[in-house]
Amino acid sequence: MIGGLGGESLTGLVTAGAFAAFLSTASGLVVAVSGVLTQDVTSRWVGDRDTGSVATAFRLAAVVAVVVPLLVALAVGEVGVAQSVGLAFAVAASTFCPLLVLGIWWRGLTDAGALAGLAAGGLGAGGAAVLHLAGVDVDGWAGALLTSPAAWSVPLGFGVMVLVSMATAGRAPAHARRFLVRLHTPESLGAGNLSGGRR
Repeated sequence: MIGGLGGESLTGLVTAGAFAAFLSTASGLVVAVSGVLTQDVTSRWVGDRDTGSVATAFRLAAVVAVVVPLLVALAVGEVGVAQSVGLAFAVAASTFCPLLVLGIWWRGLTDAGALAGLAAGGLGAGGAAVLHLAGVDVDGWAGALLTSPAAWSVPLGFGVMVLVSMATAGRAPAHARRFLVRLHTPESLGAGNLSGGRR
């Protein structure tokens, strides 16, 4: 350990760097979440899409993106970073993973199937995370599945997406096969011509 003024200066420098890294990550997440909320939620509340209304919608979305996690953090008390990150990844894996994999590789995915799978995986993993953070303590396999919901919520999301898509096969996009061919064919082979040229 370095004592004296040099040690204190070094500690202050390391602490400042860690705090700067935390703030940059947090601000990036706020901007990303605010952009999504602006696109899909708050822009509908504000109305017209001129420059002033878009800025107002973004500011409103930024307030929501900061206040909601703050209230959740205050409500659940002290939660370990590793635990909260694991639960957040479980929710993301239960929703985005099935959607991306099936959306990229299966032409039978429908809008109804995608929404149902997102809801099933998200509610499953999110509900388990809420119960775990609320202090519900269960022993055995049930406890393990509650603390690690991705083990069952990811297959649940995949299964619901596939089953609902098969039940609503008539809603599958007519251009899905052509789109997947363009998506998976190297550009040098000119697959863009299958849909009438490159865009």
